[in-house]
Amino acid sequence: MSITLLTVFLAEAILCTVSGEQLYRKVGGELVLKPDKSTVPDSITIILWKHEKNKVAEWDKDFGGLDIYAAFINRTTLDQTTGELRISGLMTTDSGVYSVEFNSKLLDMTYTLSVIKAVPKPTITSSCNTDKTCTLTCEGHTTEPVTYSWKVGEGVWEVGGKQLMVSKSDTGNSTNSYKYICKMNNTVSEEVSEPVGLVFSPDGWLTKARLLGISVFVLAVAGVLSFILGHRAKTGVWFYETESMPWKGEFWKNQREVGPTTDTSNGVSASTGMS
Repeated sequence: MSITLLTVFLAEAILCTVSGEQLYRKVGGELVLKPDKSTVPDSITIILWKHEKNKVAEWDKDFGGLDIYAAFINRTTLDQTTGELRISGLMTTDSGVYSVEFNSKLLDMTYTLSVIKAVPKPTITSSCNTDKTCTLTCEGHTTEPVTYSWKVGEGVWEVGGKQLMVSKSDTGNSTNSYKYICKMNNTVSEEVSEPVGLVFSPDGWLTKARLLGISVFVLAVAGVLSFILGHRAKTGVWFYETESMPWKGEFWKNQREVGPTTDTSNGVSASTGMS
């Protein structure tokens, strides 16, 4: 019986010795710790804050005043009346357990801090299969655990995965013109993407293949017109008025600069003028 009572007593003592609070803050944010000094009956003359086993801030009314230590210098303040500790510009290395002593007595409450990066603003990318189904992906680089939510049209936010499958039949509209929005959030932040709509191409006559064919045709016509007008501007005559072929030099000579030609059949020079 004595062993059992001793075991229970030790277990209760361990559970009651220290209680902890879990805190989450984002990188670059601020931490404020407000200890309960009501458990200290005497006036407070010494305050010591620790991060794990390392000192953060120490105040001694009788000896030396306030000291801030190591990486906490220039970004930490201590209220010498309340014992409140304030740390700005938080870094991931600030994560860990914080404890405080008043008058060299360790308070029961400890604070376990996790400093994590805020989520980035996500973007939505899509990958479609034969214009019947599409996979939407909520993209955003993060190394921390995040939760993904999706909103379709005027609907409500629904927690889901990183990807969302959609099909044309989802809307009763062949173009599936709903707006899709995704959201990323963790324990310290949340960000929402820009809306994406018209995931699928219209089913009208202007399909992708036809649009490509029209583009090729327009480019071909433009090329032929450029050739014809360019020849006319350079030579002064239309291309069909010359006897030379395009790959020969004579084809591109200015015909207005060419002199009289000789008719070798009768030995008489031909001229545009009259004798």
